[in-house]
Amino acid sequence: MTDNLRGILAMLASSAGFVVNDAVVKLVSTELPNSQIIVIRGVMATLILGAAMFATGGWRHPRVLLAPPMAIRLVASAFATLFIVAALRHLPLATVSAVLQVTPLIVTAGAALLLGSHVGWQRWAASLAGLAGVLLIIKPGTSSFVAEAWIAAVAVVFTATRDLVTRFVNHAVPSLLIAAASSLMVTVGGLCLTPFEVWVTPSTKSMLLLLLAASSLYFAYYFGVVGMRVGEIAVVAPFRYALVILALLLGYLLWGHVPDQVSFAGIAIVVGAGLYLLHRERQVARATAPVERNAT
Repeated sequence: MTDNLRGILAMLASSAGFVVNDAVVKLVSTELPNSQIIVIRGVMATLILGAAMFATGGWRHPRVLLAPPMAIRLVASAFATLFIVAALRHLPLATVSAVLQVTPLIVTAGAALLLGSHVGWQRWAASLAGLAGVLLIIKPGTSSFVAEAWIAAVAVVFTATRDLVTRFVNHAVPSLLIAAASSLMVTVGGLCLTPFEVWVTPSTKSMLLLLLAASSLYFAYYFGVVGMRVGEIAVVAPFRYALVILALLLGYLLWGHVPDQVSFAGIAIVVGAGLYLLHRERQVARATAPVERNAT
């Protein structure tokens, strides 16, 4: 088995982990309030990630979490999760998954505006196309528009902020420490919502489902890292969009959700724009590689 094939399989496993987590959260939302879901799953996920962190020697002094980029990332992660869980309660699984796939496009635009990164017109066009695709999915101003769709849009803003600020996090900070700290911060965010919601006694089924969600998150993070490290990024990264297909399939099997033609068109545009963006980044990397080699 080649490295690229292992990377592709790892990325598919990561995508499946994220979709299973989202599907479970949506299932449990019929019984438990958002804050309770976030806290219970957060405690489980933090314990799993924390155990893996200590087992692999990923622990560092807590002061690394106080660095401004890391602190901003933790806060953005908490808000992103709060809005994603809220969106899953009201919107189809595939809709939330597809809207969140515009995040890399927002990050590209953000890198140009905030970091001064060079972004050509092709990548700007891909980013704008992705935003247009999101508008087709949520359809504001039409009779089929659901007000809660804006919750997913806000989740994208916080998710993009999290990913963008990650570029400033010290590379010496282990990924598992970042994941465990983020999970803990998300749990704290869920606790802050408890005064506004009424908790109920969770059933055994719900607890088992939330354990499945927490475990799925761990595998999603783990295999995502493996996929990006084992294979070529340009080859492996496009397979992250498989989660949209998985979300469509699970949405249909579990809830009978079938997006209308306009939403399907929006999903296709978002995925297409993301794949084109990856293609452009690969072209740019190839074009600059000879210059970098000659410089050395």
